[in-house]
Amino acid sequence: MTAAFESLLPVFLLLGLGYVLRWREIVPLDLWRGIELLGYWVFFPALLAQTLISSDIQTLPLAGITFTMLASFATMAGGLLLLRGPILAGLGITAPAFSSLFQNTTRWNGFIALPILAKLHGELGVALVAVVLAVLVPVANFAAVYVVAQNAGTQPMPLRQLLYVIFRNPFIWATTLGLLINLSGIPIYAPVLSTLTMLGGAAIACGLLMVGAGLRVEEIRRPSPTVWLGTLLKLLGMPLVVTLWSFVFGIDGVAFLACLVCAAVPTAMSAYVLARQMGGDAPLVATTVTLQTALSFITIPLLIWLAQNLK
Repeated sequence: MTAAFESLLPVFLLLGLGYVLRWREIVPLDLWRGIELLGYWVFFPALLAQTLISSDIQTLPLAGITFTMLASFATMAGGLLLLRGPILAGLGITAPAFSSLFQNTTRWNGFIALPILAKLHGELGVALVAVVLAVLVPVANFAAVYVVAQNAGTQPMPLRQLLYVIFRNPFIWATTLGLLINLSGIPIYAPVLSTLTMLGGAAIACGLLMVGAGLRVEEIRRPSPTVWLGTLLKLLGMPLVVTLWSFVFGIDGVAFLACLVCAAVPTAMSAYVLARQMGGDAPLVATTVTLQTALSFITIPLLIWLAQNLK
């Protein structure tokens, strides 16, 4: 347990540093948007593409990972939608708040999962996260936009616009190109690969600082029942669902650990942006993500320790 905690300590130290830099305005507030754009459009796509191009992915259980993560997402998302009525009535929350609860439970932050797996298993860990990204990003984005549009009182987004929003995601393109180049055996000019490596080297630190800067610690002093529900379902419920489905599809070892970590990390801050743009409960998202991030400092090392010792 101590080893798992210490291996992840640098990740959480960078999250804390990002929060302090924003809180003390050492980095001006208007510059964080530029850092976010660099990470989203340049650094992380470069890291994903370079890792997939260079890794021996043909030895990975791609089908098992795909089925495990899709089944886990469908289980959690479907359960929430089926229980929407009792959840709304029992907790007294509004439909926009439910849309935020849905996002808080089903979406995940690759900016945190990537450095954790990179720390634990190097390029193999990054490659596994990239596979999960390729599988879940389109599905999770489509479901999130649909649920928010249906519950936030806004006009449903046209299918053409929805597909555009989803498939303009640079993570999808970088992962797809990396997989195609690797599987097809297309040679890549060495200086180009070196450029991708240099850009990808900035991704992890940039992403963690950015996530830390987005935390709102002052808003979690008195979490509501909805915040606690979204936190518990994300940090404990989703990893449990992934564990059950991994038994069904025979996923174990490093592949299982990668799926578990991707399930156990907090919700992506992009959920806040979507809620704000489409009429969801954006403050609920911000508060829940902050509480999830704080508690994941304990839950993620614990889950990793359990995975390494019990499965």
